[in-house]
Amino acid sequence: MTDGHLDVDSVREGTIVIAPVKVKGGGIYAGDAHAMQGDGEVAGHTTDVTAESIVEVSVLKNVNLDGPILLPPEENLPPLARPWRKDEWEKVQSLARRFGLEPEPVAPVQVIGSGPTINEAAMRGFQRAADLFGMSVDEVRNRVTISGAVEIGRLPGIVQVSMQVPLSALERIGLDELVVEHYGLPY
Repeated sequence: MTDGHLDVDSVREGTIVIAPVKVKGGGIYAGDAHAMQGDGEVAGHTTDVTAESIVEVSVLKNVNLDGPILLPPEENLPPLARPWRKDEWEKVQSLARRFGLEPEPVAPVQVIGSGPTINEAAMRGFQRAADLFGMSVDEVRNRVTISGAVEIGRLPGIVQVSMQVPLSALERIGLDELVVEHYGLPY
């Protein structure tokens, strides 16, 4: 996996990890299982345990990533980043029509940022999201503020940049169907 020691507490049963493969024949490593971990692993350790992991692997061709993307279970998403329920989406569409607007369907995604400090990790996460989704860093930061969060994965420098991403941007990079299916989105 890129970005070194991920240690993000939402990587658990039901999470999809989309990781770039940067060398021919790249493999998968899973280890360092934790019985518990608070956001940030601030003491530099947690409760490591022995674990048996069952991992299902798929290859996504032509998805160009600089670092990992996570699709955690819905309950592990920050509240503002959680997907719209069918009834909520219908209310959004109704309100938008009243004002002559056409809302764009969105879906939650977490982009991993890494660096020697939390600030640098966050900036790298914003830049990765901007490059990946075809947005400016300012747009990413605004989307994170309105529909997401920046969470500390591990100190000193792993973060999860969560945000709602337009389905059209996910479609351009070939991830729309995977994300819609994972979260059971109403569109």
